[in-house]
Amino acid sequence: MQGGWQDTWTFRIVDQETGAAMPGVPVTVLDDGGRSAGFWVSDANGVIRIPKHDGRRLRLRVGLRSEDTIELDARSLPDEAVPLAAPHGLAEAAGSGPLAPPTLLSVATVEPAPPALGGHVLRFARIAVLPEDAELAALPVEGREPLSEPVVDAATLRYGALFEVEQIWQSLGTESGDLLYSVSLAPGEEVRLAVTDGRWRRKTEQRERPFQIVGRMIAAPLVGDGVDALPLEPVVAPDLAAAAEETVRVLAQRTARMSESLRGRPVSVTELGEEKPTGASVRTVRNMRAEGVLTYHFVEPVERYRVIVRSPRLRPAILVPFRLPNIATRDVVRRYSHALRRALLDRELLSDIEAVLADGSSRPAEQRLFAHITKHLAYYSATIIAAGDPADRFFALSKIRDIGMHPLTDLIENVVVGRVGNYVAFPLRGIEFMPPEWQAVLGESVSQRLRAYQETVVTLPIPGVWLKSQLSPSAVETEPAHETESGEGEGEGRRRRRRGAPGA
Repeated sequence: MQGGWQDTWTFRIVDQETGAAMPGVPVTVLDDGGRSAGFWVSDANGVIRIPKHDGRRLRLRVGLRSEDTIELDARSLPDEAVPLAAPHGLAEAAGSGPLAPPTLLSVATVEPAPPALGGHVLRFARIAVLPEDAELAALPVEGREPLSEPVVDAATLRYGALFEVEQIWQSLGTESGDLLYSVSLAPGEEVRLAVTDGRWRRKTEQRERPFQIVGRMIAAPLVGDGVDALPLEPVVAPDLAAAAEETVRVLAQRTARMSESLRGRPVSVTELGEEKPTGASVRTVRNMRAEGVLTYHFVEPVERYRVIVRSPRLRPAILVPFRLPNIATRDVVRRYSHALRRALLDRELLSDIEAVLADGSSRPAEQRLFAHITKHLAYYSATIIAAGDPADRFFALSKIRDIGMHPLTDLIENVVVGRVGNYVAFPLRGIEFMPPEWQAVLGESVSQRLRAYQETVVTLPIPGVWLKSQLSPSAVETEPAHETESGEGEGEGRRRRRRGAPGA
């Protein structure tokens, strides 16, 4: 028995039926959210040692990602080895003979990167309006029934406040996530595996980084392209300081939720059959070592980030009404196809856009796409305005004048920052161009009271999989396979494979 304080918990992985030690069994430690917090493999004596923590519960998963979670009371765990039963499927893969200590090979092993200095910045924008302007986008107001549709026939300019929020992503390094699949190969054996990763959209252009994808998942589908910052849905804000705190809180909550949603998208590793699955990449692994069984572990790579949401910056904004003519035409779709592809609310209509762009487009595809655009006319009109030529937008805005008969091009920045109903929002150059009621709201040192701040840690998947290998030399020689009447070896016991269900 060990004496004194131990800084690790010791577990011994054993066979469910015989109680024998099980080497080479993967064990994953999970945090409170069910995410991987560490990955170990039992040694030749079936022993693993996990560093202790101050939490009340210790959550483990023995085997692959599809196995059930084991919860233990961390406060009552002894310092001596605690037996844990391995799943049935791992007993056969361990082999019948005793194993020498495993040798880890450096096959596609990636070392964690050091924490990054500084960080990557994502910018968000949110428009706040007063309660009397809530009908612009059918926003709910306390004590008032919300409208079913936003106001369409508006001819006057409206005003609002623009919250500009910076979100800083600081990398804490990469690490191993969930175990996706394991395969054991006898000497000279090879197998082809199909890796299917449904977390990323296949694009011809360069793929966005995972935190940029999360940023687009957080943003509201208000404007599709051509915006200076990712938009959030508008808010009715009688108190701008409270609205700023609520914006920071919502942004932090959505970041954690969308990070989990991205990581929860399907990724799987399966043995390749006769046909290659659509969108899958093929990996071939083989055992070129004559010493014994070589086990490959396919592990999900993840990267942890510290996400910091700074206090919003408050700026005045002007809302300009728009009413575009019929945009559900083939000419408009062809001209703004790049923006419509990115802003499409129904991704199943992508094939219809391609059909309209083709010379021999089908009539049903046009009808489906044009009916969808007409149903969401305000959204797609704002998308086209934001993604259109800034020079064309400048000349259109120069024809509009405010209550002081000043052209809007002298008052605003020619950058679309959001949409409220059938209004497009632009930042104003100064508070003096706003009506008196808005000057009173923004002039009470509101910016001095915006002190919202929040920090969280999230885990994001990294494209691809990591491959770790483990050699288990056998201490006894395997008997030769018996020959059948046709002279072919049965191969019993030559290949034993451990499989996991496709990761969710």
